[in-house]
Amino acid sequence: MIGEARASVARRVKGIGTKDVSTGKKAFILIGFCTAQLLDVTTTHIGLSQGRQELNGIAAWIILNNGEYAVYALKLSLVAGLVAFLLMFGRRRAGIWNAYLIAAWITTFAVVNNLYRILT
Repeated sequence: MIGEARASVARRVKGIGTKDVSTGKKAFILIGFCTAQLLDVTTTHIGLSQGRQELNGIAAWIILNNGEYAVYALKLSLVAGLVAFLLMFGRRRAGIWNAYLIAAWITTFAVVNNLYRILT
């Protein structure tokens, strides 16, 4: 009885994140993720040009030591790497797509915060 329960749980855990994601949803997530990242860079640049302070401590340190464009180059390089990772491993693990969807929403909230700070 315990062995059957253990096998049942193992099958369910193995099935998590293996549900296939439709091509349309993948395109929506990928476009949303990239758009959110580009909007974040754009609104950050506008805010910094208005004399606002960078709220991300790591980015603020890089700006202080290497300049504003170094942060943008690093961020866009990381985004390109994450997109490559998603395209390589997203076929095997459907759960990765949900993680990128959450990341896109988090970045969207950062963009909204940037817009609020720019407009006030």
